[in-house]
Parts: sequence; structure tokens; C-alpha cells
Amino acid sequence: FGMPGMALDPMPGNLVRGLEPSSIDPERPTFVETPWGPMAIYVVEGDLLCVQAFCPHMDGPLFQGTLSGTSITCPWHAWRYDLRSCKRTDFARPRSGPGSEALVSCEVNVGPSGTLLLRHRDPAQA
Repeated sequence: FGMPGMALDPMPGNLVRGLEPSSIDPERPTFVETPWGPMAIYVVEGDLLCVQAFCPHMDGPLFQGTLSGTSITCPWHAWRYDLRSCKRTDFARPRSGPGSEALVSCEVNVGPSGTLLLRHRDPAQA
């Protein structure tokens, strides 16, 4: 891939980052570079969830936003997304048009060696 520290797992489509579940801080997201763009791994209700790190609206630093339950709010314009469904949830604003698409996400699994495996998730299946 040309990105240091990344390798494909023998199972096609899996990205191995060398991260262990215990290395993910439950208080703040872990930023990771992937072939699918910059992503952030969150601990939400005991689960590891991985979504794009920058807001689709204007590339605001979504990973620096406010986490409340399963929602992340972008610090730039308060666009809010559910980290499980990857859909926009701020009902006071329209949920259609440019920037309203679902967040890019990855499935997070633990591989045989105990490290995290990221697998790109089709937005239609998020």
C-alpha cells in the first residue's frame, strides 16, 4: 500500500494495523490511516467501531468531536452521526443533499494474533 505499518491479512480485504484492543483508549478515538481514508476507532458501549475521521460536510475533524452514547458531533458545524448506523441524526437540519451521505466505516475484528483487523464496510450495509 505504500503506507508504513499496514499490511493485508491473508483473508482478502482485511487490514492489519498491529493495534491490540487494549491499545484503544475508551476516552478518545484512535486515529488510523487506511486505504479507505483516515479513520477513527471508538469504544462505544464496549464495542470497537471504526468510521471516517473527517466529516463529509466540510472535512471537519469529526474524530475531535463530542461523543455522546453512540453519537459523534462534528466540532465545526454540529453535524451529528450515529456511530453504529453511520447515518446523520441531527434532526434540526435536512438529512439530504451534499455531505449527508452515511459515514465510511470498517468492521473491526480481532485476528488470530490478537491484533485488530479492519475490513471496509459497504455503506449500503452499514
